[in-house]
Amino acid sequence: MLGKARVITPGVPLVTSKRIPASKVASEIDRLETAVEDTVRELRAMRDAAGKKIGGPIAKIFDAQLLIAQDQEFLRQVKEEIASGKRDAAYVYDSLVKQTTEPLSRSAEEYMRQMVIDVQAVAHRILLNLNGYAKESEQQFPAGTVLVGRSFSPNDVLVYRQRRAQGFVVAEGGNSSHMALIARSFLMPIVMVKADDLGEIAEGERLILDGSAGEVLINPTDKDWTAYQKKRRREGSAIITRIKRLPHIPPRTRDGIPVGVAANLTLPGTVEDILAEMNIPVGLYRSEFLYLKHNDFPDEQTQYEHYAQIAERFSHTTVAVRTFDIGYDKVIDTSGWPAEGNPALGWRGVRATLDMPEVFRAQIRAILRASYLHNLKIILPMVAELSEIERAKKIVAQEKFSLRKKGVPFDEKMPIGIMVEIPAAAMTADQMAQKVDFMSIGTNDLTQYTLAADRMNNKVSALYNALHPAVLRLVKMTVDAAHRHLKPVSVCGELGGDILALPLFIAMRIDQLSISPNRIFDVCRAVSRIDSELTRPLLESVLSSGSLQSVVSKLERYRKAMENR
Repeated sequence: MLGKARVITPGVPLVTSKRIPASKVASEIDRLETAVEDTVRELRAMRDAAGKKIGGPIAKIFDAQLLIAQDQEFLRQVKEEIASGKRDAAYVYDSLVKQTTEPLSRSAEEYMRQMVIDVQAVAHRILLNLNGYAKESEQQFPAGTVLVGRSFSPNDVLVYRQRRAQGFVVAEGGNSSHMALIARSFLMPIVMVKADDLGEIAEGERLILDGSAGEVLINPTDKDWTAYQKKRRREGSAIITRIKRLPHIPPRTRDGIPVGVAANLTLPGTVEDILAEMNIPVGLYRSEFLYLKHNDFPDEQTQYEHYAQIAERFSHTTVAVRTFDIGYDKVIDTSGWPAEGNPALGWRGVRATLDMPEVFRAQIRAILRASYLHNLKIILPMVAELSEIERAKKIVAQEKFSLRKKGVPFDEKMPIGIMVEIPAAAMTADQMAQKVDFMSIGTNDLTQYTLAADRMNNKVSALYNALHPAVLRLVKMTVDAAHRHLKPVSVCGELGGDILALPLFIAMRIDQLSISPNRIFDVCRAVSRIDSELTRPLLESVLSSGSLQSVVSKLERYRKAMENR
């Protein structure tokens, strides 16, 4: 796409070093005390709200933060430094917090590092109450605006999309980050660059963004700009046009084997109508972005209306609704959620919603009520053990009983499946498969958990690759287990849209590839060129590999051989 850069700096407390006269010391200390009082009031309100919404254990986090905010010894030091150094309250408070937390952050003890997170959260709020920060305008961006920033949250993507941003250039997050997945689901190009390169992009500079190639051209020449404009006009609405040209859904291999293809969706977007028209199933509907849209867990009726609308639009095919997969990395107001050093390994997915029974029950009721067309399914995310499935199914059964008593129609046989995205789930897939109606392999999380490589961390991005033989063996293990118990299994993740991996999935006899809409055409076209019989020796060879490099080399050789046939 063609656009102009808008450089976004995250909202941070305004802290500057300002000298104050002796006559202002008393008023500066008064400002500090007022900011602390405001913070204490806010934390108490959050504690009470958390106790009602989430539960006592989470409310206790705010008790700890309240103690930090009211630490009289620390506040005495801040006041003394204001008086002796003649500096403003925000600067002194921020400086002393950094002096305190720096040695703690290097501690080998987890609870000490957690204390740092709590101290910083309190300090952030006190500094905001002292000085605040400039709030960004909510006006729509000019046409062709490309947002440039170190990183953006999932909620940022939704908000900036509403303000008509067209694409993103970022330095952190990775192609499998939640932010990147959402942007692509809205057909918004996103390009990852090095942090140093990000600094070279100036406000208002012209950019050419190629999301498919992962490239950005900064300040292109007039010749490049004109050439890309012509290319864009030729392609038009490329994704929609290409999907309409597909001869078969599902596509078939050269020897006639059907390969199921479905779409991953977030919120209604431009591509949804063509998917419904072509009867392409929704293999993953990310319900948590209803939360992001409403800035809170939406009530049952709001959810029901949304799910019913989706079910009706895709009335001739199926929609798999994933229950809220919310964690500290996705919540809008993190003050109502436990701060976690590594949210990916923390309180998220089904483990969080089972601890919030009212939230979970409201969602289950809404999905059940919307299931009257018999085309909805439920997927439970982040399942690690059988007891989580059993607890969730018990709640579903209870809500069915309640609706049945009220005479509310719903699908009595609505399928319930799980996301297999934790190695523990893959390794116990035989047992899991007996408790569910289908399984969906989430390769993005499965990869980071298997390789201990955070998909949001650029420093280990070279290690994060779903083609690693360990990941592929877990995928194969899960597929075999599901099929032994006659349960359908899909791949739901970026790997599902990787043409290089496609022959492996065909050899494994995976029932469905649930992928980003912008990958559907390429995957369907590639399926038609593959002979399934020739993929089996390749799969055996790849699974016997001992390294990522070996896997990639074998897949590249296979691809070149197919191209030369």
